[in-house]
This record gives sequence, structure tokens and C-alpha cells, in this order.
Amino acid sequence: MGYIKSIGTVIIYVSFFLAVITFLPGLPPDAEYSEYSMKLPWDLQTLKSVTKIRLQGPEILFSGEIKGPEAFASFNGEIYTGIRGGYVVQIEENRIKPIVKFGQKCDGLWQEQKCGRPLGLKFNDKGELFVADSYYGIFKVNVNTRQYINIINSSEPIDGKIPRMVNSLDIAKNGDIYWTDSSVDFPLHDSTYTFLANPSGRLIRYNAATKKNEVLVKNIGFANGVLLSDDESFLIVLSTLNSYIIKYNIKGSKAGQKEIFAEGLPGLPDNVHSDGQGGFLVTLIFTVDSEHPLLAQSLIPHPHIRKMLSRLLYLIEAPFKLLQDIYPNYYSERVLHTVGSFDLSKNAALKSDSIILRMDKTGKLLNVLYSEDITEISSAYIHNGYLWFGSPWNEYIMRVPLKQAFLDLALNTKHSAKKEQKQEEPLLTVSATPNIKVEAKSTKSTVKQEATTKLPPKSTVKAQTTQKPNSDATRPKETIQKSTTSQPTTTSTTTTPKPTTSSPKASGKDSKEIKKDKSNSQVKPESSQQSNEARIKTKSVDSVKKNDHETQTAKSKPMKKNEDSTKK
Repeated sequence: MGYIKSIGTVIIYVSFFLAVITFLPGLPPDAEYSEYSMKLPWDLQTLKSVTKIRLQGPEILFSGEIKGPEAFASFNGEIYTGIRGGYVVQIEENRIKPIVKFGQKCDGLWQEQKCGRPLGLKFNDKGELFVADSYYGIFKVNVNTRQYINIINSSEPIDGKIPRMVNSLDIAKNGDIYWTDSSVDFPLHDSTYTFLANPSGRLIRYNAATKKNEVLVKNIGFANGVLLSDDESFLIVLSTLNSYIIKYNIKGSKAGQKEIFAEGLPGLPDNVHSDGQGGFLVTLIFTVDSEHPLLAQSLIPHPHIRKMLSRLLYLIEAPFKLLQDIYPNYYSERVLHTVGSFDLSKNAALKSDSIILRMDKTGKLLNVLYSEDITEISSAYIHNGYLWFGSPWNEYIMRVPLKQAFLDLALNTKHSAKKEQKQEEPLLTVSATPNIKVEAKSTKSTVKQEATTKLPPKSTVKAQTTQKPNSDATRPKETIQKSTTSQPTTTSTTTTPKPTTSSPKASGKDSKEIKKDKSNSQVKPESSQQSNEARIKTKSVDSVKKNDHETQTAKSKPMKKNEDSTKK
């Protein structure tokens, strides 16, 4: 009886203690805990389109040289990522090249709030890199000069609340920045608390014209990846905690309204990238279903239990926080970083298998890739014929050939490079209306073009003059976009002269010679009333070599509007 009485006494005291820390007002952490609901994840086994073999045998890069490549961005054929320790780096063929670091000098990863943590990255059309650092805000970086400026300071409140966890971003064509703040209550190194408290993540728009931030959506469960649609009529933002995707309408009759894009996902969505075809590649970093539930999701209907666990976790940290304030030391810092961070809580996940969902712009599921070999993946990014995998914990980078993962995307070369890999040289617009002359010589046509711009004399372009090999204007292919009479602003045809390369003497001529097509069509001069313009884009030597086979197949007859882009 004495033994049973002792056990009963312990149970009473423990219950009283737990009740006190649960219901006593004013105890930290300071967050909201109330009941709410979510749609439970559906089972992955119910899908017939799940493919496992496509992610087998990944290539491992830079093992032990990198830590936590969370997400990727690319421009002009170069790919970048942010890593733990605070650096944004360029991934070259044989090395990792540091570009910039926003945080302070730190002793190790346990000082993450001091080091900084770059998460989301995105290039605009000008080749400027925008980076979301979880602790310091959003920066604009010149990757060539390595200079940067702070666009959004995370210490400044937005709508009365400080963004505690800046996460992901995307850039609109007008310069507006759409970004996510995962929590207004806890920073990244205390992210475990975020999963126990009520959702407090936000979708925010930074107006480039007014330089002000506006909160678009509130109370998102760990707001994470964000991506604009190709036409920028809407964007999607991922809720990691609640396993769903929000669609926010920017244009149209529903502008300013949110709706559910997809819900009940079989895992925790992290980052989203474009598939290059108007769709989305959504990565689920952990698998969640009826057989492998997530504890934080199971406790959503039980706010008192969530509050109790949060306060218990805080009681574990409290002595070390007090010690750190009195006597700063290495050990207390390590404990404080480990207890509240995902580094510890990720071990509670039952399955770390990764899932990649390919969805179209309506939210329809096109394909599902599942992997037991590639685990804890936070992003899947298409670049240079590969599908690259990011992770917040891996000490390496993984990738598989794109033709292995998504054969249809690999066959169509017009993927993400269409938006991101653009030449940095400015486009030179010239008037090609009054000075086009055509001279026919038996089976060849000699086209003389004299196009004069309104720029200074140095910008005058004459296509019939001899071009020096080292000139910036030297190119084997010129594209002349010619507007029709009825629709000068919307419909255009492309005429691509084919340079003569079979004879070495041809390069010394003052005019270019091109073959006539089978229909014997000729380029006729337009009247002075028509305002046709040609856009001539200077290409680098490397780009010329890469697209040499495209030049050989170019013809002088007009082509359809989008036919030329699909053959690149």
C-alpha cells in the first residue's frame, strides 16, 4: 500500500505542477494558444502516379564543404544558394565561392542569430540578387561587386509587429517584393515553439514605389515558400505547419482575396520553384500521413497541451539563459540553440522521406516524386539540365539529371532559364523601317541594313559595315522583330539571317549574305508610315558557341510568334 500511495502522491504533485505552468497567466513564452482546425494529410499510398525510381542514385557534390543549402537561385547560367554560417555562395564546377555575408562574425553555427541565415533567394530581370536573411531582413546584392544594401530591416515593425523569421521571397516585374514572415512570435533558432503556438505567419508585399510594407495574409502556420505565377495574376504561399497552400489573387475580379490552392498535403511543404511550364514544384521536407502523424498537427485541437509543452520547454532553457546572461559561455549557448531549434525537433519526425509535387497553375497534381534515398529535402530547383535539391541540414548538395526526374521538362529546353538566364547587356532598339535594301544575286540575297538610333553617334548600328572580331556587336545571328501593319504592338514575326560560314572569304565582305528560302520570299522595305522596330541583342562568345547549332538552322522566312522561343 505504501508503494501505491507514493506513486499516487507523485502523480498528484506532477499534475498540480503541470496545471500551474499551464494556466498561470504571464508565464513565457508569450504566444497565443487556442483551438483551431486543419484538414488532415491524405495518404500517399492512395496515389497511382507516385514515382520512386526517378530520384534514385543522386549525384553528391561538395560533401563536407557546405552546410544547409536551403534554396537556390540562378542567373546567366550561374547558380547560388545560402548556407548556415550566414554566407551566400556561388556553386561553381569545382568549388564553393563565397559572395556575401550579412551577419556579424561568429564562432559557430550555434550563434546563428549573430551569423545570419540566408534562406530565400531570387534574381530580378536586371541580374540583381535579392536575399531573405531570417535575422537581418531582405537585401539587394550585386553578385559581381559583392556590394549589398538592406531593403527591408527586420527590426522595424510592420503592422505593429516585428518580423521575427524572414523566410522566402519573390520579385514582381515592377520591383515589388512578396515575402513571408514565418512567425511574429519566435525567431528561427526557437522554431519549435512556432509549431506549438497558434499560426502567426504572414504574407507581406513591399511596394517598390512607396518603399512601404503591407500585410496581405495573416495567421499562416509557419509561412514558407512563395512564388508568383508566370503572368503575375496570383501567387501561392506554403503553410508548412498546416500542410496546405494558399492562393492570393493579385489581378482580376478576385484581386486582394485569398483561397485554398491545395490542402491535406502528405507532408510539410517547404519551398516552391517554377517548373518552367507555368506550374510549380512543391517540396515536402517530411512525410506525414495517417500512419506517420506529426505530433504538432495532432495537438492542434488541444491548446492547453500545446501551451504546457511550450512552457516545459522554456523551463528547460531558463537556467541556461540566466547563466548566459551572467556568465556568457560556449556550453550554455549550445544548449539554448539546440533545445528550441529544428535541429532537435526534426528527430521527432517519424519519416524524413522527401516528396516533390508537380502542380499546374490551377492546383491540379501532375506528378509526385517520392524518395527514401534523398531525405529532408527543402527545395527542388531546375538548373542547367539538372534537378537540384536543397536541405537545411545536409552537408552536401544533391542533384539528378532533369531527364531522369521529369523527362517532359528536359525535352523542352525552355524551362526556368527563360526568366532567369538573361544576358546582362542592354537591348539596343533601332529603327529598321526606311533603310532596308534588298539586292538579289542569282540564288543568294544580299541584305543591307542601315539602322540609326536616337542615341549618340557611337550607338549607330550599320549591319552592312565590316565588324571586327572583338567588337561587342559581333554576332553570327541577328534577330529582327517586325510588327505587322494591323497590330504593331502585339503581333510580330522574326526574320533571322543565316551567316555564310562555308567560305573563309565571306567574312571579309562588307555585307552579309543569306540563302533565299524555298518560297523565294524577299525582305521588302516598309513605308515610312509604319513604325517597325528591330531589337538587336549582343551575345557573349560563350553564348555564341552554346547556340551555334541554332544559328545553322535559322531561316529567313517569317516564323510564328512563339515558334522561335521553343527552338532555342
